Amino acid sequence: MNLNRVFFLGTGGGNDVFSCTLAAISLWKLGWRWKECAFAGVLSPFHRHDVIATDIAGAFITQPDSGRFINRKDKELKIGFVDAAVAALVRDSSAYNARSVYGLSLSRGTTGLSETLKQLSNSFDYFVLVDIGGDCFYGGERDRHVLSPMFDAMAIKAFIDSGVPGLLYEAGPGTDGELEPEAIEQSLLIAEAESLPMLRESMIEWEGLYNKWISPVRQGRTVPVTIQAFNSPDEILTLTYRARAHLGATRLYSNFTHRIKTALCKNFYLIDPRKIQNPFMVACSDPLDWFQKTQVVQCRTNCEPNLEYLHMNGSVYQFLTPSPLFSRDDRLGLITQGLREMREGSCDAVWMFEDDEKVICESLGSFSLEKKSGLIEVSNF
Repeated sequence: MNLNRVFFLGTGGGNDVFSCTLAAISLWKLGWRWKECAFAGVLSPFHRHDVIATDIAGAFITQPDSGRFINRKDKELKIGFVDAAVAALVRDSSAYNARSVYGLSLSRGTTGLSETLKQLSNSFDYFVLVDIGGDCFYGGERDRHVLSPMFDAMAIKAFIDSGVPGLLYEAGPGTDGELEPEAIEQSLLIAEAESLPMLRESMIEWEGLYNKWISPVRQGRTVPVTIQAFNSPDEILTLTYRARAHLGATRLYSNFTHRIKTALCKNFYLIDPRKIQNPFMVACSDPLDWFQKTQVVQCRTNCEPNLEYLHMNGSVYQFLTPSPLFSRDDRLGLITQGLREMREGSCDAVWMFEDDEKVICESLGSFSLEKKSGLIEVSNF
């Protein structure tokens, strides 16, 4: 395939933006050619990013010195930003004719991201969505230990709604610790995925880029496990993964066992995103809208909003909705702490599930409550 300008978009958070390099390497060795390309990641709506606005709403340029910040009402904390490391990689190597790194906002949900992609299609003639691990194939209650289904679901839904040309590049199925191999195989079959062999030289090149540019910034786990699974002689890897809850100085983890079928990781897959069946791929106007349509209306999962802060309509809110992968006692303890921190100035209000309402009276006394669409908005008087 010969193209002019290709836009590679990592659909999830974490290292998916870096994994755009693996997609570029694999497709180039497959015979694809383009004159120029850009790598991009989605920008978490729960953080502030020091990036440069473009003339396209929702599209930003990420530079090597760009930053990412946890942004509570009472303080701001700088944290690792893989996208900036990828920007440094592109600046210094121009890998596979890459010229720039974008960050695409999720703050306006799939509606806003869809419009952003439409505008970008005036400059780019093809889009490659990139997912490593397979969480974009979330299939409902069968996938009980999914960890981060929101960003991928929103990105793919926005792509479909935008109507821009492109496909999904999938590699390392199962290496993110979210879907069991049987579920992934079923999803790949339903989506009529084209399976192609991952070349050893592609994986070696990608590992070299990771060790040089990404590991010093944010090690993560999906990339190293993808490399491990590709090289492993074992049929199944059984590894321990964990859900996490970070709230103030509190650090809680819930461990679970996960299986990876290494044969799936010896290939990469090209997929028409329109054939993916994911109940979390819903049209939404913002993160709260997505949360209400999925976590309230469908089923609750560990997901990106859990315990995160969202700046919205001039106020700071917190999703005080700890992961269901934690015990009831741990969840109630986190909710109690979150309410106390709100009272101390961490945010203006929190959103809670209705069945957690009793914690308010039992722990900290009087608050202002307002019920809305299956959630309770809790604020100080």
